[in-house]
Amino acid sequence: MAKKNRFYDYDEDDELVLDKKTKRRLERAKSRSNVQQPAQNEEEEELVSDPSSEALSRIAMLCQENRWREAVLFCRETLASAEADGNDDVAVTMSMALGKLEMSLRRQMAAAVLSKAQDLLAKEYGLDVGQQ
Repeated sequence: MAKKNRFYDYDEDDELVLDKKTKRRLERAKSRSNVQQPAQNEEEEELVSDPSSEALSRIAMLCQENRWREAVLFCRETLASAEADGNDDVAVTMSMALGKLEMSLRRQMAAAVLSKAQDLLAKEYGLDVGQQ
């Protein structure tokens, strides 16, 4: 069934005159938005109060900028402070993230070494070919 195009009329006070069905639909939409809004505020408060999410977002930002060493150092510092404070949840989260970060750092370092070695071999090959 196709939806009807609704044209709204205005009374002499320039107020919108709606039919009953449209009024009910608008009231339901308002009540749904009011119910959903407090739930979203609670979720935002949980995210703000969680120190591990703040640390993880900073680590993710450093990784996206290819600053792997700084990300590993920050993760180690956060892990040490969480263990000192007795915050076990953050300590477990940081220890799991640290293993992955160290592996990524090693992979980046290996890729850099291989890239430099390729460049060096290309230069040597050019020198060898040029001499013959």
